[in-house]
Amino acid sequence: MSQKLSAIKEGFKIPIQYRHLIWILALKELKIRYRGSAFGFFWSILNPLLLLLIYVFVFTVIFKASAKAYPVYLFVGLLPWNWFAGSINESTMAIVSSGAFVSKSTLPSEILIMVKVLSNFINYVLSLPVLLLFIIIFGVSIGLPLIVFPVIVIIQFLITCGIGFFVATWEVYYRDMQHIVMNLLQFLFFGMPIMYFEQQLPLKAQKLIFLNPLAYLIKSYQSIFYYNWFPKPFYLALLTLVAIVVYTLGFLYFRSHKEEFPELV
Repeated sequence: MSQKLSAIKEGFKIPIQYRHLIWILALKELKIRYRGSAFGFFWSILNPLLLLLIYVFVFTVIFKASAKAYPVYLFVGLLPWNWFAGSINESTMAIVSSGAFVSKSTLPSEILIMVKVLSNFINYVLSLPVLLLFIIIFGVSIGLPLIVFPVIVIIQFLITCGIGFFVATWEVYYRDMQHIVMNLLQFLFFGMPIMYFEQQLPLKAQKLIFLNPLAYLIKSYQSIFYYNWFPKPFYLALLTLVAIVVYTLGFLYFRSHKEEFPELV
């Protein structure tokens, strides 16, 4: 029991102890990702913006969505989703694509997952000025609830890392996991209140959507940036509990298998 408790403490110490290294590696990964491209880091803004324009066209022109400041609503949910989905997709391959690091480095391989999550978070942050521009253009109020934003970010970081630990481990043993994860994320996206308001759905469908803790995460972002409300205390309490549990279980699962990684990658 004491060994497991010690391992749990280590799991929460690693992102703090190696924060500078994780930050440097995340920046390096972004530079590699955009190396040789004409627009460089601007793609981190352009990609979600183009996707937003497509969705706005489909839902406002074709399906005649009439919600107030609908592009803001859509963008508020789309950006953290892109952070989550991009991180999980990349975390799946984090270990199998880093054989030299896993087999030769004395550094904890857990930081490879954290680097993926942080690099996608930086993309998210770079897109925030565009969101704020949309908020101004559409006259959406924004104010004091912003103070909760860092809390939501930390919660999402922990949840994403926790899931990333699981999928990265599974990919080591089952190399088609990346394809399964990609399809599951696509399915999950359409089950989230991002493109639509949950009130538009039948009551049973609403209850089904909110069985997914990530739905509460998206609603918390929407509360802050779209409604200018503080997220519901129940949402924050639930998300905090989920973040701690998912991160802890993911870390312990990853840790219990990582001694086998050098032989398998």
